[in-house]
Amino acid sequence: MTSLTHQLAARAAGLTFADLSDPARDWATRAFADTVACGIAGATEEVVRLAASVLTASPGPSALLGRAGRLHELDAAQINGISAHALDFDDCNLEMDGHPSVSIVPALLALGDRLDANGADLLTAYVAGIETEIRLARVSNPAHADRGWHPTVTFGVIGSAVACGRLLGLTPERMAVAIGIAASCASGLRANSGTMTKPLHAGQANRNGLQAALLANAGFSANPAVLEHKFGFMAAFNGIVPENTDKALAGWTEDFALLSPGIAIKQYPCCAFIHCAIDAAAELRPEIEDAAIEAVDVTLHRKRLKNIDRPEPKDGLDAKFSTQYLTARALLTGTVGFADFEGNSVFDPATRALSAKVRLAAHDENDVSLGRVEVALTDGRRLSASASVAMGRGPANPMTPAQFRAKFDDCTLGILGTKTAERLFAALMDLSGQGSIRRLSALMQPEAVNLPPENHDAGLRSGHEEKVK
Repeated sequence: MTSLTHQLAARAAGLTFADLSDPARDWATRAFADTVACGIAGATEEVVRLAASVLTASPGPSALLGRAGRLHELDAAQINGISAHALDFDDCNLEMDGHPSVSIVPALLALGDRLDANGADLLTAYVAGIETEIRLARVSNPAHADRGWHPTVTFGVIGSAVACGRLLGLTPERMAVAIGIAASCASGLRANSGTMTKPLHAGQANRNGLQAALLANAGFSANPAVLEHKFGFMAAFNGIVPENTDKALAGWTEDFALLSPGIAIKQYPCCAFIHCAIDAAAELRPEIEDAAIEAVDVTLHRKRLKNIDRPEPKDGLDAKFSTQYLTARALLTGTVGFADFEGNSVFDPATRALSAKVRLAAHDENDVSLGRVEVALTDGRRLSASASVAMGRGPANPMTPAQFRAKFDDCTLGILGTKTAERLFAALMDLSGQGSIRRLSALMQPEAVNLPPENHDAGLRSGHEEKVK
């Protein structure tokens, strides 16, 4: 078999801004902005505070999201990766069965700050990493995820390495080495969903992916056929190396994975597998009013039920993976938001009482995203609703511009303030037109900060020195 590692590396290293279709540029811009917003919103979470108290924090050029200060790019990539995944509000992808952007954007921003890259190069690098990790997942899942690996970090670290390698201008040969290094840094277990370790996964994907690209750029060695080697990534993580990997390569720069099935942006800050149940329950809310509920039946695809049956969540993080709790909240309030995971919200007596009445069942229909909620009322009525949400709102079923802006504002206004948040949103929506990532990243912090000293690391890059004015 021709080396899959080399072919993916060559395609990613050769990707240019001109290769991106208008829809690909638009959706990549939106997903990038959404990830930044999630990182700012997560900056004040306890998991970030605890991680920052332990992890290294050397000073450097790379901005912290939602917090003052700049760190060494590896340190900033790790802390910002944790922050961006802390609320489980970042985007998803059905083929990856995980979160594609959160393992890439913090690392790219950290490296972009060090290089003072421009927005067009940053967006191109982002797409290179996204396409690589999703296409690798395309030939690895479901075996990969079914074995318990957390795809956000196991595929994500490779996406991060490729994205950072593209921003550095690595050759195809060096890009293959970056993939080889990153593959040996891939690790993360789905058993840790609902704990602080899950956002830690995103942090390590960003740090290790960026580190792999920097090491490859410095001349480090690794197996350039690591994905398909008999002792390589797919053999170890999937249990088998597929004989045919053509679908990982087909349609490069034509059929973008980020458009179909696409990257899905979340409306609710919780596990995407439960969003269909939330939508269906929210639809029923106006019909229930103050009626007494006798029983609630939630039916989800069998593949979705493995990790979301948690009738008595122990805290806010655990509640993000509780179908019972989230369905109850949607029936009681018509939506799910940040406040549902803060303080003692998960122990609210009315919610606990209703959660106890929620029963889960599985279906095996073709639509994996389909969910149904049926409510039996004490007055004898039975109400039902269904929804099909492919892990969030993707290109085929997007949020409206107003909904997208509302989410961005919810994530950023309280930390940045209105003026800075508005300037940041406008700049992110014109990401490809930004001439200085350092100036852009200054808007991601609570107050305007002095820009760091002029870039002394331009020699890191193999090319692409021109900046968009």
